[in-house]
Amino acid sequence: MLYTALRVLARCWPALLAWFLAGWAVRALIIHGAGYLLNISEDIGLLLLPVAILALLASYVGMFLSIRRELPHLGRADDVGPGEAPPTRARQWSDTLLAAILPFFLLYVAWNLIRDDVIDLYFSSTTQDNFFDEEVSDGSTFVTSIILVVVAFVGRWLLGRFSARLPRWTTAIATYFEAVWVLVALLIVRDLLAPVPHWLATRRMFAWAVDAWAAIRADFAWLGTLGDAVGWTIAQFGTLVALPLAWLAFASIIYFGVMPRSSRPGPASMRAASERWERMPVWMRRLGTAVGSGFLDRWRPVALAARLIWRSGPVALGTYLLAFAVLTAGGEWLRFLIYRLLGPHDLSWWFGASDGVEWAIDTVITVLQVALVAAAFDHALRSDAAEELLDDAGDAVSAAAAPAEAPRSS
Repeated sequence: MLYTALRVLARCWPALLAWFLAGWAVRALIIHGAGYLLNISEDIGLLLLPVAILALLASYVGMFLSIRRELPHLGRADDVGPGEAPPTRARQWSDTLLAAILPFFLLYVAWNLIRDDVIDLYFSSTTQDNFFDEEVSDGSTFVTSIILVVVAFVGRWLLGRFSARLPRWTTAIATYFEAVWVLVALLIVRDLLAPVPHWLATRRMFAWAVDAWAAIRADFAWLGTLGDAVGWTIAQFGTLVALPLAWLAFASIIYFGVMPRSSRPGPASMRAASERWERMPVWMRRLGTAVGSGFLDRWRPVALAARLIWRSGPVALGTYLLAFAVLTAGGEWLRFLIYRLLGPHDLSWWFGASDGVEWAIDTVITVLQVALVAAAFDHALRSDAAEELLDDAGDAVSAAAAPAEAPRSS
């Protein structure tokens, strides 16, 4: 695994660097334009925020795909076999981008990576003049957000259902709708869940539990220390285990997009289930397809990625997690070293230099992490059991890209 990562870095670092810089530049331009629009209407400005995140997503997809030729096990797995059809490069790109939106945005919001985008957006708005005399809106209300989610989801659903009859360029609109409804829905859920702990702690029906726990901590000080240690361990688990596994799942979905599409009949169990489904009333089939297939298809690549990671084995997973942790810690040490070498300066100097330092550190660490994650995915494909999971990988990504497409059978 580590040898593959080093070989990827040695041979493909220019491509990795170019893709990262392209995504960073496009994101910066979009944030700048959204900051200008934010002075006119906050709702319009925030509608460009998903596009900025999509620029980063597209750059990551490009980074992972640019090193695909250096992954030996992946090269063997995506060879076209009997009963399979290779997707075109345009199909690979569009399907992979659409299928990766949900897990990437979930990762982006769960680890609060969107915080930097929001800060940059509002900071950009303060540095640009408002050439209009209109008052700035107060921001998106909860009802407006719900309406936005519904409109974007319905638009995405319609584009997916009639994708076979629409021009290929409508994929860009479908990508934007997917990004909007996923991001706004995740932000709504986060905002709704944020006050729940405080609300529970202030309810009278839970007051006895809060008071009892406070009394226990006062009588037994070691319990408070133990609770703090458990909380710290859980927080570290998210950084050291959950985050690298999420990136590995994200890379798996991207590489699933290059797998050949199956044109052979499915397993007997799947055919039997399909036959039973066809015997259901037409209205029930249409309702079930409209309501359930979109959500299920979006999670199929994630489920396949989780199964592939689970079958990697404890040694391979442990090596990957340790290497990812070393890179994460190395980024902090690199930041500490650079700031110590630069020495003390005036505050005005740091306003101009700190952004460049952070950008350089993020560039180095991101390139190293992408190479490591790709090598870990390639290592997971070495077993025979992994080949069984890859038979329908391309089909899963294709279905996630057009989750609501109408069934062709009557």
